[in-house]
Order: sequence, then structure tokens, then C-alpha cells
Amino acid sequence: MSPAVESGQDLLIPSLDPEAAKPYCIHWKQSLGSRKADYYCVTARNITLGTQFLFFIAAEFYMTSTQDDPKHITKVGQLLPGEGYKIKVDSELQYGQKDSAEEVRFVVYHDKNRLPYQHRFIEIAIGVGAAQAQALATHFGYLGLQEAHSDGYLHTF
Repeated sequence: MSPAVESGQDLLIPSLDPEAAKPYCIHWKQSLGSRKADYYCVTARNITLGTQFLFFIAAEFYMTSTQDDPKHITKVGQLLPGEGYKIKVDSELQYGQKDSAEEVRFVVYHDKNRLPYQHRFIEIAIGVGAAQAQALATHFGYLGLQEAHSDGYLHTF
């Protein structure tokens, strides 16, 4: 098991490749209503630990057309040309994980007023592609979402 992403570590988020990337819509219930938002799921690198992990970023914080947003990745990260954006793990980021042992932690950057359950992100990640889905299922140690312990809200670092 890889060490989990922790507060204070440096992460490298790849630059958006609009040709290859597509957003995924996450649906959830909140305040007696239905909500939805688009997110990108990317493989990011923990510079501090030298490991990779899944990173979900709200579309409005990643797309080129929304760069004026003060929380856009171009405003909060340091550009490393040809690689992506270096950001430090802090209270602006949230995470989900397989269990309380911090196994298979993934990180989410979005408006923290959104309250989707962790499993909503896992569902999207599994849908990304067969190879990635198999790798994620193997990491999580189960074949179906029902076996996941990650049924609560995201946690803030």
C-alpha cells in the first residue's frame, strides 16, 4: 500500500488536455434537492512521496474557459511548464478513502459547499475506462461498490 496523501505535501496536477480529457457529471442529494457538477478525474503525482493517486477537480477550476475564477488551478498552483501545476495540500482540498486505515486515498478540489458522498467519485473513476477501472477495483480490494467502506462525506485536510 502506498502512503496516503497528507496535509503539507506537494502535488503535481497535470495540465488539462482538452483533446484527451472529458468531464464526468457527479450527481448527489443535498438540502432536499438534487445537485450535479462536472469533474475531471486525473492521475496526479505526490511530489513529496513520489507516488501517484487519483485527483478529482471541479470543471470550473480546470477548464481553460473559466480561468478568471479565483480558485482556478492556474491561480492556486505554480505552473511547471510541460508538467502541470504544483499545489500544496491544505484545507482547500478534500479527500476520500477506502477505509479508516487511509487505504487508497483520492483527493478532490472543488467548492467545499458541495456535499457529495465519497462513493460518487469512485463510481466516476470506475467508469473512466476498463484498465483504470480494473486498477481502481484492485486498489480498493473489491469488485463492486457495495463492498466499499467509503460511504461518508469527503474529509477536509
